[in-house]
Amino acid sequence: MCSEWHTHSFFLEVKPRAELASLFIDCPIENFTKCIQEAGESTKKEFVSKIKELDMIRVSEHTIELGIPPIVVENLRLEQRPPRYCASIPRLTLYPQSLCAPTWADNHRLFMCKLHVEADGAPLVPKTFHRLAREICDIKPLEEYCKKDYSKISISCTQCGSFLIDDNSRRITLSCIPCDDWFETSPSADYYCRDSCGISCDPERHSKHHDEAQSGHIHADWLPNSRRFLLSHSYIGVNQESLSDEVISHEEQIVLCKSCNAELGAVVKNRQDIFLLHHSTCTLSTNAKPFLKARFPDTAVFYAQLVLSSCETQSSLKLVVRSLNKTPYLLIWLLDSYIVAASGELHNEDSGESQCEFRPFPAVKMLYKVFDAQSAANDPRANGEDSSVGLINVPFGCCMKLIEHLLLSSHSLPLPCRCVGQFYVGFLKMAESI
Repeated sequence: MCSEWHTHSFFLEVKPRAELASLFIDCPIENFTKCIQEAGESTKKEFVSKIKELDMIRVSEHTIELGIPPIVVENLRLEQRPPRYCASIPRLTLYPQSLCAPTWADNHRLFMCKLHVEADGAPLVPKTFHRLAREICDIKPLEEYCKKDYSKISISCTQCGSFLIDDNSRRITLSCIPCDDWFETSPSADYYCRDSCGISCDPERHSKHHDEAQSGHIHADWLPNSRRFLLSHSYIGVNQESLSDEVISHEEQIVLCKSCNAELGAVVKNRQDIFLLHHSTCTLSTNAKPFLKARFPDTAVFYAQLVLSSCETQSSLKLVVRSLNKTPYLLIWLLDSYIVAASGELHNEDSGESQCEFRPFPAVKMLYKVFDAQSAANDPRANGEDSSVGLINVPFGCCMKLIEHLLLSSHSLPLPCRCVGQFYVGFLKMAESI
C-alpha cells in the first residue's frame, strides 16, 4: 500500500518512452532555519551567506540525499550539525551528470528535476496491455493453482465473512477457463468449431445427423457442477446446486449475500443455473489460504490486471466501471502502458535507523474520475453515449475497492501532480518490484 505524501517524501517516475525521468522531493526549510537560529552568532552570518550557494539535493547512482554535505558542515564550523536525509533505490541506476531542469514545482518546498535513469538488467520497453495483463497472471499461473490437490475449499462473502460453501470432502476440483467472458463467448466458439474445424474435435457431435437444436449450447465439460468449480482471473464459476438458498439470493441476474445483502456476482445470461462470483467480493480459500493472497502480492495488482484486461477486451484506453445494476461509478483513462516508480520517505542519518531501501515497482498510470449522481447523468461517457469508452459491470464492492486503491495512490503523489483538469491522477501496482 502506498503511503501518503508528507514531509521528506520523494517520488521517482520512469517512463519507457522518455529519455529523462521525473524526480520530486519534499524539501522543508524549517530544519535549516532552526539550525541557523541555534548556531552561534559568530558563525551565523557566515552560514547564511554560504548556504545559498550549496546544492541541497545530491543524487548518486542509487541514493538520494537531502542536506548539506558533511565536508561543508566542517568548514562552516557550526555548533549544531544540520540534519541530513537520504534514501536508497536499488535496481535503478541514476545518472547525476544528466540532472537538468531543477525547479520548485510549487514555488515553495517541492523540488523537481529531470535526470536519466536506467533499470539494472531489465531494459524498459513499451508493452501492450494484453502483454502486461498476461505477465501479471503468469507470475503464478492459474493452471498450476487449479492442478493442486486441496483438502479444504471454501467460498465466503468478503464483506461479512459468512460462508457460502465450506467443503472438506476433497471431492471438489478446480478447473480454469481462458477468460472472464468465457461463458458468453463459448457458444459462438462452439458454433465456429462445428462449421469450420472439419469436425475433427468431436465428429459424432458435429455430424449432420446431430440434433441442431443443441447447436450453440455450451459443452457440458466446460460447465461447473456440484463437484467442479471453474476459475478465471476475476471470477469463480459455480453451479446453482452448490449454493444453498439460505446463504444467497438472486434478483434480476444479480447474486446477493443473504447475510449482508452485498453484491457477489451475476447469473450467466444463457445459463440460469451458473453463477459467476467475483474474487473481489467472494473469498475463495484453498487450505485456508485466500485465492488473491496466493496469486497476487497485493490486491492492487489484482485490480491492475482487471483494468488492463478489460481495456484490452474493450479495445479502448477509456473504461467506465459500473456496478451490476449498471450504475456508473468510475471513469478510467489509461495514460501510459506502464511506468516504473519509486516512492517513500528520506530518513535522517542521525536517527540511528539503517538506510532504508525503496524498491522500484512497475505500475499502470491513469486518469480517473469518480461519478456522483449528477455527473453520471450529465457525462456522456457514463451513460453510454460515447462509443469510444468501454464498459464493464462488476459488483458494487469491487467498484468501491478500486476507487479506494486509486485514491490512496493519488495521495502518495506530490500535491501539484494529483489532478489534471477534472481528473485525478493515480496508478495501480503491477508487481511489488521490478
